[in-house]
Amino acid sequence: MAGLVYSFSELNAAESPVGHEFLANHCMYCHEGEDAEAGLNLEALKFDSADPQSLDAWTRIHDRVVSGEMPPAAEERPDPHDIKQFSELTDNALHDAWRDRYTTHGRVGGRRLNPLEYEVTLRDLLKAPWLQLKEMLPPDPESHGFDNVADVQEVSYVQLARYLEAAEVAIDGAMRLRPAPEPTTVRTWFSEEGRYLGKGWKKIYKSIDDRPEWTFFVGQPNNAQAPRRIRNKSQQIPGWYRFRVRCRAALVDRSGEEEKLLPPTEGQVAWINTAAKRVLGKFDVPEGPEGGIVEFTAWQYEGEPLEFFCATMNDSKWNKDVPRHGIAVDWFEIEGPFADESCDRDVKKQPWPSESYQQLFGDLPMTPWTQRSRFRPPQPLNRPDLTANKRGLRETFQLPPKMMMVESRRPAADAERLLRQFMYRAYRRPPEESEVKRCLAFAIEGIKNKLCFQDAMRTAYKAVLCSPDFLYFQEAPGRLDDYALATRLSYLLWRTTPDESLLEAARTEGLQRDAVLMREFSRLLADPRAGRFFGDFAGQWLELRKIHDTSPDKDLFPEYFCDNHLVDSAVDETVATFGVMVRDNLPAKTVVDADFVMVNERLAKLYDIEGVEGRELQRVSLPSDSPRGGFLTQSSILKITANGLTTSPVLRGAWVQDRILGTPPAPPPPGAGAIEPDTRGATTIRDLLAKHSRFESCAACHAKIDPPGFALENFDVMGAWRENYRSLGMGTTAKIPPNERRGKYKIGLPVDASGVTYEGSSFKDIHEFRDYLLSREEQLARNLTERLMTFATGARPTFADRLEIESILQKTASDGYPVQTILRDIVLSEAFRSK
Repeated sequence: MAGLVYSFSELNAAESPVGHEFLANHCMYCHEGEDAEAGLNLEALKFDSADPQSLDAWTRIHDRVVSGEMPPAAEERPDPHDIKQFSELTDNALHDAWRDRYTTHGRVGGRRLNPLEYEVTLRDLLKAPWLQLKEMLPPDPESHGFDNVADVQEVSYVQLARYLEAAEVAIDGAMRLRPAPEPTTVRTWFSEEGRYLGKGWKKIYKSIDDRPEWTFFVGQPNNAQAPRRIRNKSQQIPGWYRFRVRCRAALVDRSGEEEKLLPPTEGQVAWINTAAKRVLGKFDVPEGPEGGIVEFTAWQYEGEPLEFFCATMNDSKWNKDVPRHGIAVDWFEIEGPFADESCDRDVKKQPWPSESYQQLFGDLPMTPWTQRSRFRPPQPLNRPDLTANKRGLRETFQLPPKMMMVESRRPAADAERLLRQFMYRAYRRPPEESEVKRCLAFAIEGIKNKLCFQDAMRTAYKAVLCSPDFLYFQEAPGRLDDYALATRLSYLLWRTTPDESLLEAARTEGLQRDAVLMREFSRLLADPRAGRFFGDFAGQWLELRKIHDTSPDKDLFPEYFCDNHLVDSAVDETVATFGVMVRDNLPAKTVVDADFVMVNERLAKLYDIEGVEGRELQRVSLPSDSPRGGFLTQSSILKITANGLTTSPVLRGAWVQDRILGTPPAPPPPGAGAIEPDTRGATTIRDLLAKHSRFESCAACHAKIDPPGFALENFDVMGAWRENYRSLGMGTTAKIPPNERRGKYKIGLPVDASGVTYEGSSFKDIHEFRDYLLSREEQLARNLTERLMTFATGARPTFADRLEIESILQKTASDGYPVQTILRDIVLSEAFRSK
């Protein structure tokens, strides 16, 4: 089959499906010429074993014929024998073509670290978890739902330049060429900051002595116009800091002559973030008359303004006749900088030079530079916070007053020793001698030119980080070697370079042995770093990255306006649910039917679940009649499948077909037009869709797309249950509780969540639609298996992978397709263990 190309004119039916009698009798009259149906011109279509697009086209033809979708039901049905003959011929031709391609080119093309993998890799490689590099790099396009697919990754001069720039920033940030930090403690008393007390504070409190112990905030502006800025009096030297806040939550009652503080009835959450909205810490606000002290550690860059964000408050006008929840702050304290994240107050226990420095220079000492050293002055370092670099700018920060340098008595020998160690970790395998010499030459040249040792090494390290051996997964056609297999496993479960234990297992035991591979699989999955896999896979598979693409309309859904705490909690719930599915080895049907939710107090309120307190997610069991359970009814999913103004059965239905069932609908035909919602409330979205679907070009697709969307209509744009739509025109006046944000909406027409699936199964609500999905349990598992295989290998499953996928499904069917078992079988598969 190698390199074979068949065209219709050759009519070689014995060896190729092209020109087969079946096509001529049943397909050509619709799929011929420039005006062919669905743009499929069988007369011009070739079978080219070297062209993946050609093979994909024949795969679609095969699948539609086998499923009975083509020829259309209205046409004369072909003889079953003819269908079987054509499908077997096409099946064999496709298998042979793909297997031939795998042998010569490998299953996965040349795959590069995507921006997330690059950032996490350098954080781990340099032991510098504060590095922010992802935003510097151009995003990769998505294919089959993921951005780590080799076939669509591009390489351009701009990309290479950005990767070089990011490497410079990472290396310079990791050096931390400063004298040992000397932590100091600074405290800001909020009662001394008049701006926190309001414009009329002088009239109210008269003098400083009259000011209260607590400064209460009873509203959060939720925008950048009036943030609760905190004076940052710390040293603001880049490093680790301990933050402490004395605060309390209470109901503030100002209905009488004197202000009263009552016990809160709802938990309050606050954030400390930078003016650039980088969150340093999130915490539950302590309750009780004395409040409490909240403490957390975070990395602080140079010159970062800080803000206190009342995450559970809104900006509604306060009805003073009704008590309102507030957050009070006494003082805010910053201690640091410290050498490492532990922020141990015993400076002697703080390692210096830092761990990131040691990854680059080992045990070489750091000393002040002087002219007597006879080295050139240390070069300025690239700013590690990258704020300006998003626009491609190059900024540097000033070196400390005592310019530091790395001291080496045997610079050439030290350079080679350190470089070999670094290259082994960076290349994820032992480097070849030619590679070491190539990179070492940069360092030797700098040493000869009297550069400080760190400046000579910077160039060599940058050469390593910009090498294809670091940026690309080095894989040869056929079975992966032990180091390449270690790399693939680590990037699947940790999204980063293999650790020392995994590399050692590859070197001494060999990961080709099933027992060793499974032992390392279990170790990596049990580690907290597996959370990166849960977040990245779920974020791409379920499109959580689109969570901020739309915002609920402030007039129709005022209770959600700028509720960042709810949005973040919603994403966390979905990621945590997927994590539970994998770690607890739950069945694949959990995707649509779980007997639990992962919620905090804010989500529990949205879902009408009682007894949940605090911002931390908790696993809560659901009653059998709950509409919740599974991804479909989670807030994050219902938000990304709405447009902010109203819900959309089309968006939601297409999402279910694609992301849950793995049967994505065809793109809308040209000129199909959008369906504009009627916010006046005169018609429902169902009515509008009914009119739209009268057009023949739209009806067939909407018969598949709309029913799943209708089943989810009882959930609003953030996932709260509703019986009626909201409108800005017709309807009854809504009752909005006091001290809630005021909207302009009215209660509109009732929701109808019934429908009929494409296969003819009728349902009246989400419960019955869930039963329909459960009847397709094998397809739910197949879709999840294909998604996991794509993410794990960096290549979508082809026709040749189907037997392996079906084998995994058959082995796991009796246990309900448990998710971790499926993932294990993928790791043991030939697809995972081969290029």
